[in-house]
Amino acid sequence: MFVNNINPDLINIGPLSIRFYGIVYALGFLLVTYLISKKAEEKKIKNLDKERAVDLVTYTMIFGLLGARLFHVIDLFSVYWNNPFVQLSLFNININFPSALAIWNGGLVFQGGALTGALFAYFYCKKHKINLWKVFDFLVVPLPLIIGFGRIANFMNSEIIGPVTNLPWCVVFQKIDDFCRHPTQLYLGLAQFTFFFILFFLSKKKLKKGVLTGVFLIGYGLIRLIFDFLRDDFNIKFLSLSLTQIFGIFMMVYGVYLIKKKYKK
Repeated sequence: MFVNNINPDLINIGPLSIRFYGIVYALGFLLVTYLISKKAEEKKIKNLDKERAVDLVTYTMIFGLLGARLFHVIDLFSVYWNNPFVQLSLFNININFPSALAIWNGGLVFQGGALTGALFAYFYCKKHKINLWKVFDFLVVPLPLIIGFGRIANFMNSEIIGPVTNLPWCVVFQKIDDFCRHPTQLYLGLAQFTFFFILFFLSKKKLKKGVLTGVFLIGYGLIRLIFDFLRDDFNIKFLSLSLTQIFGIFMMVYGVYLIKKKYKK
């Protein structure tokens, strides 16, 4: 049994704190920006120069964060409805801040971010006549790696808790309660790291445009469908499935359709 009383704040500067959670996604953004900028410099994707590459990643991330937070709030709507504000201390002044906007406390649903981010990328690429599938095939490879480290950050934040168990590797999340639970965040993290190596291996193969994106949709959807059964923090369920599991099924179905369509051509 492991007792999780980890302080998620790495650095505290006055009223502000820098968390591992934020650092993970900030570094992920910088990594993706660097990789796609390098791709643009090498002229690997038609009509994508360095400036457009940075704009594409930046605004895709912004729209993705908005969508990810929106899906999280919808999924835990009753929690935010019953607790609409959080106390925020700023320069020794306590203010009530809308809890739905307190993104620094964690709470992002990847599927929501993927949907809104992909929609922006679609319209941006269409406007500038950039091959959308080439961009997606390139971007999906590092995503599981970033998400995997994000799951470790969730563990540090005592988020995405699993159900109670008596397995020898169970974890007590002191910020939640005194029960020993599945470290579901670590299961998800390990699955994402494994998935990253699979995508990296496939990216070296000569695949049709869009196929790697299809593989990502299937793999990520399958991971969420399986491991979300080991989560104890969902409020909205339909036919015993969470909102993210239902969305994961749609991702898998579209991924299969996309691969089939590409090879049919």
